[in-house]
Amino acid sequence: MMIGAARADSVAEQAFADAAHYTVRISVSTDYSFIESEKGGWTGAGFLVDRARRWVLTNAHVAGYTDAKILVAFKGGPRVAAKAKFVDNFVDVAVLELPEGSIPAEAREARLACEGTPAVGSDLGAFGHPLGYAFTATRGIMAGVSRSKEYPQLQTDAPISPGNSGGPLIDLSTGVVVGINTASAGERRAQNMNFAVIASEACQVLDLLRAGKPATVPKLATTFAYDEDDVETLTVAIDPVIEDGFGLRAGDTVLGLTNDPRKFQSAPDFLLALRGRVGKTSIDIERAGQRTTIEANLTPSLQFVGRRGLLLSGAVFASRSLKEISNPGEAGTLIVHQVEPGSTAELHEVRFGSFVVSVDGQKIRTLSQLEKIARKAEAERRELRLVLRIVKDDESPPESYVLRDLPVDEIGWYPK
Repeated sequence: MMIGAARADSVAEQAFADAAHYTVRISVSTDYSFIESEKGGWTGAGFLVDRARRWVLTNAHVAGYTDAKILVAFKGGPRVAAKAKFVDNFVDVAVLELPEGSIPAEAREARLACEGTPAVGSDLGAFGHPLGYAFTATRGIMAGVSRSKEYPQLQTDAPISPGNSGGPLIDLSTGVVVGINTASAGERRAQNMNFAVIASEACQVLDLLRAGKPATVPKLATTFAYDEDDVETLTVAIDPVIEDGFGLRAGDTVLGLTNDPRKFQSAPDFLLALRGRVGKTSIDIERAGQRTTIEANLTPSLQFVGRRGLLLSGAVFASRSLKEISNPGEAGTLIVHQVEPGSTAELHEVRFGSFVVSVDGQKIRTLSQLEKIARKAEAERRELRLVLRIVKDDESPPESYVLRDLPVDEIGWYPK
């Protein structure tokens, strides 16, 4: 028994030693704030997955959701500027691209587990930079596959702290990376509950990017119903408010993809199965008690790197969320993402998080519309009349509408 334990410890020690050669430290800073990501700086981890293409895998929340300065360093090496090649907010995965000549000779590619998940009880290790302690390891076991998020994740009791995000979760018996460390449930007073993106999801993203294909989950305007465990089911709750190309209606239940044997347990399973698909796709559904097939026309979701907003009198207006739009000419719900302290917008009580209902009596659906109306008001030297909807989480009534007259003293695109 002691010999076996010693051998297992030796294998684990080698797995962590190898991790030091493919794990990187990531520092990110941005001057631009949207609701999902604050202005400022943060750190995380990542790991080399394709030396020839100079690709590093990490979390989307580490790479950032807008233009940011990203610096990457291998152990003992200098920090070099990297760019976000791909950011997927759906499963919190990002791919960074390093500059030519920046990868040290001793660096190695991580080996990814592109199929399956570890058995419950398997010995796992998290590697990264917890609380700034660079290139250090923690150890635990595989607890199971959790659905605490919209999508399946690995659950482990290997401690994960700020600075571990984006780093490898390693099967210590093989040295293979089985997940991307993502989050801890510690803020909810849970003990030893930590989560990682399943490596097979990242493998699919990498394969699609290598093939030059869209790697995002297709854009979907359909709203699915939730079950008693707060998991999205495969039954459509309401008719889509806009045409999404899927052809789904309220009450429809998704059965699967035509000629695809996979069975889906929830809406996230279904959406993940559509990753990389574009154009006509056959979907089997049940409608009014009858099995039928619909032809969906799938379009890839927009990338969120380089997201734009309109800066107006110190307030930043942009699409409601990352899952909607970043194109200034595309329709969507606009929201106030940021209000600069001391700005004209703050002085006239334009509040962070307010939804834009109308401007000068016109319903606004695009940033281009808003810019046009604002520039007209600026030329006429008059104020803009905004109708804003304010949603309250813990007060009654849950929402209210306010009227604001906003002087126009600054118009521009954000980031500048």
